[in-house]
Amino acid sequence: MTVTTRATSAALLATALLAAVAGCSLLYPEIPRDDNGQVLEPTVIGSTELLVGDCFSFVDGSNLSEAEVTPCTADHTHIVIAKGELTKAGISEAGGVQNAVSSSCSETFAAFKETVTEGARPDQEFIISERSTDEGVLMTDYACIATDAPTPES
Repeated sequence: MTVTTRATSAALLATALLAAVAGCSLLYPEIPRDDNGQVLEPTVIGSTELLVGDCFSFVDGSNLSEAEVTPCTADHTHIVIAKGELTKAGISEAGGVQNAVSSSCSETFAAFKETVTEGARPDQEFIISERSTDEGVLMTDYACIATDAPTPES
């Protein structure tokens, strides 16, 4: 192996290691937010990275893994109203993941419906993903989302 090949291999290995350590931050840019955490400009991110209060639209209706977060005054289709996690036991007790997430989101969605403009009829939806904890426990993360329209600037 020549010195040039070793240097190139070392550079590629370092880049791969950096990518593995950085994870999604290389795939999705940091979201510009104000001091209150509100999004300042449209940015495409993974839909599981959304935060409570984020207004967004899915990038592709057939692939719900990416979302474009926007300021809530801009055009969007959804808003995140709550997030949480469930254990396998909690899901079993509820009779399945759909029942568990729906039950966990029901009070928040009812409160959200009270805040929308008269005549608006938001729908309740969910984003669900699984992850393993450092201890190897499988957790189900969920986001309670609602269909939404832009909030006029005051």
